[in-house]
Amino acid sequence: MVGGACSKKDLLGEGSTAQDAAKRPSAERCGIILKAPADGVKISGSTVLLADKSASSFTRPNSDHRQDWLGKLGAHVPTNGTDLVAMGLFGGTVDWKFQKVTPGRSNDAARTQNDLDDARDCLIGDMADAIKSPPTKPQTDVLRALAEGAVYVKDRPGAKSLYIATDGLSNTGCADLRGADIGDLSAIPAMVSACEPELPKLGKDFTVHFLGIGNAAEGWSDIKTPQRTWLVTLWKALCDATGANCSEPQSAKPDSVADDNAALLSDEDVTMPKIIKTPGNPTVLTVPASLLFDTDSYTLATGRSQDALDEVFKLLGALKYSRIEVAGHTDSTGTPEHNRTLSRQRADTVAGELLSRSFHNIEPKGYASTRPACPEFTNGQPDRAGMACNRRVEIIVYS
Repeated sequence: MVGGACSKKDLLGEGSTAQDAAKRPSAERCGIILKAPADGVKISGSTVLLADKSASSFTRPNSDHRQDWLGKLGAHVPTNGTDLVAMGLFGGTVDWKFQKVTPGRSNDAARTQNDLDDARDCLIGDMADAIKSPPTKPQTDVLRALAEGAVYVKDRPGAKSLYIATDGLSNTGCADLRGADIGDLSAIPAMVSACEPELPKLGKDFTVHFLGIGNAAEGWSDIKTPQRTWLVTLWKALCDATGANCSEPQSAKPDSVADDNAALLSDEDVTMPKIIKTPGNPTVLTVPASLLFDTDSYTLATGRSQDALDEVFKLLGALKYSRIEVAGHTDSTGTPEHNRTLSRQRADTVAGELLSRSFHNIEPKGYASTRPACPEFTNGQPDRAGMACNRRVEIIVYS
């Protein structure tokens, strides 16, 4: 604020971006106050605004609504003066839409404030137009968006702020979550380590903010609070590994806005681990290992394992049975000996829990990776989603 003047943003609040887009100044006015970042144009700092336009940002089966990333990003359009503002959309790669420099400050406080207010409204209007564009490449690569955003402004002077509005559900690259043990906090350090070659190396002149983590559009995977917390922890850890200043990722749910012009590219869902009941004789309850155990452990994980067991107890209590087999399964990584031991130990742990709840005639077995439920290789390449599918405990109920 300059000389006690009150800005439009102060009056309207951060939720006013849609209204601001509708009252954008004329194209002539925007062209006068916003400059291209050419030689001789002063830049004091840079702000990068990136919106996730992958398929999971749109409702399904009818893609007539999408996440309101404009509402998230519009609140962070800078009003300091001589700011470079770059905006892009991303799916599998970033599609840059514009880069413009806001006006500088003058000795006339009222004129300065008016120019900065108009510049903000011009930029939000430009963002509203840009965000209607379809993605240019399928998939969701949040880490690539972070890296490309950083490269885009790394040689610019001053502080650099990156705001990335996304559900965080990457389905490609080193941070491909389709095969991740979502919910297992012990798995995060290994994921960060695996992503080390792809992480940009940033200094403390960069500040990174993730907005909307863990909130896919309606019709995609139902993300529960513990899973959302895991996603927040993952993206904070990946960000910290870049060396930037990283704020705690925000997980507040974005609004949904109508979008009748969606031209979506195909994309794969990042499914959340859940218990699956397959009726029959026998009836099979398939419990993903990540709901019960930390990586390479047969000790029940604190918190989330009890939620899973409570659901198992409820499902079993509704069944008539003569005997129950508890079958532990692993993926094919590790030695056969280790996998046999681990799968049997996990089966023993779950069988013990069932016995403690007065279920009877229970036989635990460990099958290691000898009975896969999903293929673990596609075209000769490891399929991490398939491996996650095979890390499971089956409770087989015979009537």
